[in-house]
Amino acid sequence: MNDPATLLAFDPTDGTVIRTPPGTGYGYWVGGHKVGFDPDSGTFAIFYRERTPLEHGRGGRCAVAVSSDGIDFTEVWSADKAEFASSSIEVGHCLPTPDGGWRLYISYERAGSSVWRIDVMEAASPELLQAQSRRTVLEPGEYGLTYIKDPFVYADDTGYRLYAAVPARQGPLVIGDKVQAGPLDATVLAVSDDGLIFPTVEYVFEAPGDNSWHGRRARLSSLIPWEDGYLATWDGGRTYYDNYEEWCGLALSPDGTKFERIDTGGPWVRSPYGSVRYVYALRVENEVFFYYEYTREDGSHDLRVWVAEI
Repeated sequence: MNDPATLLAFDPTDGTVIRTPPGTGYGYWVGGHKVGFDPDSGTFAIFYRERTPLEHGRGGRCAVAVSSDGIDFTEVWSADKAEFASSSIEVGHCLPTPDGGWRLYISYERAGSSVWRIDVMEAASPELLQAQSRRTVLEPGEYGLTYIKDPFVYADDTGYRLYAAVPARQGPLVIGDKVQAGPLDATVLAVSDDGLIFPTVEYVFEAPGDNSWHGRRARLSSLIPWEDGYLATWDGGRTYYDNYEEWCGLALSPDGTKFERIDTGGPWVRSPYGSVRYVYALRVENEVFFYYEYTREDGSHDLRVWVAEI
């Protein structure tokens, strides 16, 4: 078996910058991205959100841009948080559907609450998306959760598979008079025939709850076909602060529901200034496009891509 950690290894400082943040310094980020690809037209579509520091508005704007080569993107649609009655916009995924249309699954926090949910909107092409046409497809309270966010979705003739971040099931561990901090998040899988009704969610990736670099966070970022199964990218972190500066790991899965982490002795890739996170892998024939949010020297995050041949 080929070792994907070695075969696909790259230096994230050498990636091509796709988008720059809306300001300079910590808290100014562009990313929170996922990418869709339509093999019939050869169109790449990337969703991203722009974020400012907490005291200046958080995730205020999002956009979709399209490309014919996966590197040079032209923005064709955008919206701000007011159009979602939201206090902050987070990850979204724009992808083609089996019937020839496009969908945008998007997560955001409802204004005046701390509840993150996932909505979807549909259009014939990305530039025709309308925020007011959206419908909620994953409301956390229906599953006994406090939030559900950061979706990525795969669609084919058999249905839709949506992965999302949710609170961890395991809480703080009390050992005598000491309390050990518990995991903060995990990943669930929701399956649907039509991508609109998701009857259940299933926990598929959880943090170990130890003091490793990924001990408290377990957020899957993407899956690509790999040999007889799948290769996954995921974000891990040790502390609450790492909610903003996670690191990337790799895992293998035979079926998209069971995952085994690849031990790389630490994060698989990282910026010398902090984080490489939200690494979305897209396999197109004999190339893998890695899209990632990268911490710059001034503390801001830009959005980059690296292309590996396999």
